[in-house]
Amino acid sequence: MQEILEQLIELQKIDSKIASIEGVIKNTPSQIKAVQEKYEKAITGYDSIKAALDENKKTYLVLEADLNEKKSNLLNSQTKLSSVQNTKEYESVIRELDTLKKSVAEDEAKLKEMMNLDFKYESELSKMVELKESLEKELEDVSISKADEDKEMHDELAKLMQQRENYASKIKKSTYMKYERVRAHRHNIGIASVKDEVCNGCYMHIPPQLYVEVKKDLDVHTCPHCQRILYYIPPKQTDETKK
Repeated sequence: MQEILEQLIELQKIDSKIASIEGVIKNTPSQIKAVQEKYEKAITGYDSIKAALDENKKTYLVLEADLNEKKSNLLNSQTKLSSVQNTKEYESVIRELDTLKKSVAEDEAKLKEMMNLDFKYESELSKMVELKESLEKELEDVSISKADEDKEMHDELAKLMQQRENYASKIKKSTYMKYERVRAHRHNIGIASVKDEVCNGCYMHIPPQLYVEVKKDLDVHTCPHCQRILYYIPPKQTDETKK
């Protein structure tokens, strides 16, 4: 019976390694996806800033053209001032000049703000370009790295599956099926050690008589709580106990 339990213990070790490797392989797409999402977010940010910059430049050109026209009108009004014929015309031209001067000053202030906004957008755009290029490199590197890692993992997985098959073939079919059934429902653990009448799979106390039977190692016994196959590991003898 000891030999069967030893084979089950080794089988459990292999199954734990297989589960670990499969978890890493399964997680690989999510790691690449995380970088991909950051990259796509950077592209969206870049496109948004680029669109705002383009719109600002377009508005700037329209406002600049409008300002030039107002400046031209201001010059005309100033010229007109020297040729007025009466007080009424003079006052009218003065009002026109005041209105144009105020409008020109407002437009110049707006253009200055828009120019500053241009510098801000261009600075942000430059940073987004650097971020985008950095994430492109990271995405390429992580994809290559994960491809190499996955190959190693699949190679290791193939070896473990072969080892598993070798151990499983040596175990009595009914015992193996019992182990598989429990493992499927107990977080991939189908066999557990027992110590001081406690199952180390579920940490529940087992009946004293069952503990005695497990220690005798004459048959396959299972935990009444978690149904895992139980095995007993005798304590290591020290020099004092040997005497």
